[in-house]
Amino acid sequence: MSEAVVKKSSYKKLFSNTVIFAVGSFSSKLLIILLVKVYTTYLSREELGVNDVITQIANWLQPIVTMTISEAVIRFGLDKAFDKKKVFTLGNMICMAGFAVLGMILPIVAISGVADKYLSGYSLLLYVYVVTSGLKLVYSTFVRALEKVKLFAINGILTTLLTLIGTVVFIIGFKMGNTGYLLSIIISDGLSVVFLTFSAKLWRYIEFRRPDKALLRIMLYYSIPLIPAQLLWLITNSSDSFMTTAYMGSAANGVLSAAYKIPNLVATVYFMFGQAWNMSAIMEDDSDDRNEFYSNVFELNQCLLYIIAAGCLLAVRPLTYIWLGPEFQDSAMYSPLLIFSSVFSCFVTFLGSIYLTSKRTARSMATSLVSGIINVGLNVILIPRIGLYGPAISTVASYSVVFIIRAYDSRKIVPFDLKIRKIAVNVAILFAMVLIDMDEMNKGHEWAFAFLPFLFGIIFLLNYKPLWEPLSRRLPKKAVRVLKRLGIFRIMLLTLLCFSFIALGVYMGGWLFYFVGGLLLAQGILLRSRWLAYPGTAILFITGLSESTLGAAGFIAAAALLLMLIVFRNGGTAVLLLAAADICICTYFGRAIGGLAICGELILIIILLRKRIARTVGRLLGIPEKPKKRRRRRPPASRPRSGHKNVGTGTAKKHPARKKSTNRR
Repeated sequence: MSEAVVKKSSYKKLFSNTVIFAVGSFSSKLLIILLVKVYTTYLSREELGVNDVITQIANWLQPIVTMTISEAVIRFGLDKAFDKKKVFTLGNMICMAGFAVLGMILPIVAISGVADKYLSGYSLLLYVYVVTSGLKLVYSTFVRALEKVKLFAINGILTTLLTLIGTVVFIIGFKMGNTGYLLSIIISDGLSVVFLTFSAKLWRYIEFRRPDKALLRIMLYYSIPLIPAQLLWLITNSSDSFMTTAYMGSAANGVLSAAYKIPNLVATVYFMFGQAWNMSAIMEDDSDDRNEFYSNVFELNQCLLYIIAAGCLLAVRPLTYIWLGPEFQDSAMYSPLLIFSSVFSCFVTFLGSIYLTSKRTARSMATSLVSGIINVGLNVILIPRIGLYGPAISTVASYSVVFIIRAYDSRKIVPFDLKIRKIAVNVAILFAMVLIDMDEMNKGHEWAFAFLPFLFGIIFLLNYKPLWEPLSRRLPKKAVRVLKRLGIFRIMLLTLLCFSFIALGVYMGGWLFYFVGGLLLAQGILLRSRWLAYPGTAILFITGLSESTLGAAGFIAAAALLLMLIVFRNGGTAVLLLAAADICICTYFGRAIGGLAICGELILIIILLRKRIARTVGRLLGIPEKPKKRRRRRPPASRPRSGHKNVGTGTAKKHPARKKSTNRR
């Protein structure tokens, strides 16, 4: 096989894995986006702050308890030189030992009352949370090591659906607060482990009789240096929460937690790519064109991050208004700096994959130590003086410094091209957008926000070409032709018009969105066009969710889907969406009205889908279907051709007389 074919297959595999991971992660990330509104509506600032602290404690305990063995599972599971059965067995053994130690220590901590300020009675749920999330991480990572990426994506969708059901039941229905939040995640993670075990038949890869001690030493030598590395990154990420709680209280930490929601959109895009990139980096470690492969992939990665970060900075205020609750609108003052830091965070993670691939995890620990020291030190200095701007500035400083260190150090292992000039130009433009977005620097200077679309356009023009070339090869030909006809300037203009429409709708208090959504829905029903009705319903639901509550949004969606069901009679999708909307109606308007709505919808569905229901019931009961009577089609009346007689009139076909043969013997 030629080098060109191998190179092409490497990029193709990276792209296909990225798409599969994106599909699996999209539902969970979309769920997080939707649930932010639920959390900021049904939880107070204090509850959201306590919730964030408990989650951070669980994130701290997980690498210690599991010894970050999931990283060794993916690294040695993909390596053909090692037996996958032995790798997965040792991963389970290390996790079980860690869970046993945690089960002995955590009750002592709970009884002594040392951590009551942070745990506040959630120690048992915290233990179960760590166990289920740790097992899910190891099992899903091993499924990736088996290269069953489609199963990994399906598991992500299933976990999302279970988390959504748990959130609606425990937080909205039973109003259990933080306990409901933890229960929804515990149940979804536990069922995810069961699903992966039976779907991939993972019991075939477990054998506790003869563990490989030599492989155990190799895996621990690889994973143990990653424990302080992950803890130091967690210190960088979560010290903001703990130190804000210590200096300013849980309510201020709740605002900071809400300020991280929009920057997490940038990290979400990299997370979809990063899972596929780790697999490709491990499998391409020994290839001849490794340096070129790293250079091209890093350029694509940074171009995408610049465009997404610029888009978030352009729309940070409308997104905050639509997405977050009324108590958290002031978080828009701190989100721009955190969006800026998320770009460097993704760069640091990309460069960290070089340490993992080359098995030099000690360097990852050393650079993470620098990040932790800078972050904690600046938090101590800045939070008492400038409040919530302190954690944002310390996060930017820590990530940018570690990026510079890793950019210099990692290129000694893999000398690829970082495109330093491109980084400098784009970072300067993004920082200018951050300065414009920051509220206190623009009081009385609202005209400065007019420069944001202009700067976004520059970022887009500088970075679209490296993304367009590989994307045009994967997109359908019709889509490529349409995009080429539009041209880059028209696409930019449409993008800016969309942002302007969102900003105008926010300024008008959501009435513009209601009008446009209702107009699309009405036109879709009148013209019988699903392409108009579905977007109209989505706009109405999102507007209702941002303007009022989940129950009101569900009621609007239920009414719209009921109208669509009458016109389109599409049973499958509409029934599922109606069921979700009915749950929202029950939680908002009460069980009586919700029950009446469900009964009415069921009657209407039975009337509209009576033939399908009758056929399905008949098949289940074994009743043979009645054969359909076929109507005899009459031949169409036609004029008789010359030399032919019409059959219907009783005439016969005339055959020409055969000529006598003139050749006589």
